[in-house]
Amino acid sequence: MSTELHQFLETLAKSASPGDRAPTVRDLMRRFGASQALVQQALGSLKTQGLIDSQVGRGTFFTSNGEPLRAVADTPSATRSVLLLRRSVSIARGRVVVDGLQRRFAAEGHRVLEVSYTDPEHARAVLRGMPRFDACVIQSSFETIPIETLAAVRQKTDVVAVDGLGLVGTNVDAVGMEWGEPLAAAVHGLVQQGHRHIAHATSTHEFLANALGLRRLEQLRGTLADVDLQSIAVAKLPHEDFASSLVALLQARRDAAGQLPFSALVAWGIEDGAGFRALLTSLGLDVPSQLSVVLLGRADLANEHADFFDTVGCNAADQVEYLHQAIHARWADAARAYGVRFLPVALRPGQSTQAPASAAKRRARA
Repeated sequence: MSTELHQFLETLAKSASPGDRAPTVRDLMRRFGASQALVQQALGSLKTQGLIDSQVGRGTFFTSNGEPLRAVADTPSATRSVLLLRRSVSIARGRVVVDGLQRRFAAEGHRVLEVSYTDPEHARAVLRGMPRFDACVIQSSFETIPIETLAAVRQKTDVVAVDGLGLVGTNVDAVGMEWGEPLAAAVHGLVQQGHRHIAHATSTHEFLANALGLRRLEQLRGTLADVDLQSIAVAKLPHEDFASSLVALLQARRDAAGQLPFSALVAWGIEDGAGFRALLTSLGLDVPSQLSVVLLGRADLANEHADFFDTVGCNAADQVEYLHQAIHARWADAARAYGVRFLPVALRPGQSTQAPASAAKRRARA
């Protein structure tokens, strides 16, 4: 098997033009049923002979009988093609991330194509008529990515990165947010201000990142025995009138005197911070004097925090960076282990929280 592998690679090297891409480690392992170590040994032998060269972020290329690859590193043969596949839903965060990726890859000289689809069947129909790509970034947008759609993508490229945690544990790379940590940070911050009745509002839709947040909420209930942590389940996603549905649920929880059973709210899923604030005002709820609010979202997007809300979550800029890194890392080493990379927690202080009136009175008396 080792002899066949070496002969195959040497034959390819002799017929290749400078800059032609060499097969990936993964492709060679599959073709010859060889171990990763054996394939890397064979490639190392070619590299010693000057027949291939590797470039970080670009991959491995034939040098045509020792001709230095540096002379052709910037030729069109080193240009990559990247497909950005996204659902056609009005999520500002998704638009920002796609635009950021377009700029990053285009600045490196790669060809970038953005394709939006309405549903999984539409995605598969569009993919059938497309050529192969060197990489694809898929935005899950909280929706399920069917196995059939993933299979259609894999027919077009071996390098797939998912913006979101919808495909953890598969042979794709994923980048996303684990919402448990931001939730805990928000709750602890409110507790330090003196809040003892706090509500957490999030979607009822099943997806991993949200499930991790709900799990952390249960853990907080066990560790914060003197804090009443309530749940508000919103049967919507951020692009489906989430904010207005949440406000309607808040209105339903008010008593005859118009009071809510909590003094603080931690809300996930708000896309339009200014609009959400206006909706709360329409109910006669002044933030923060009557209700402290912390948003779980993107700390660097003005449409979410509206230059007003305290926000805990992640940065869209980090999502762009981590997805970009995931693609380049896979190009550099196709055999590297697949996995998920969690985004770092980001905080943006605002003007939407303060100590509850009861705590302020206790401090005044003290």
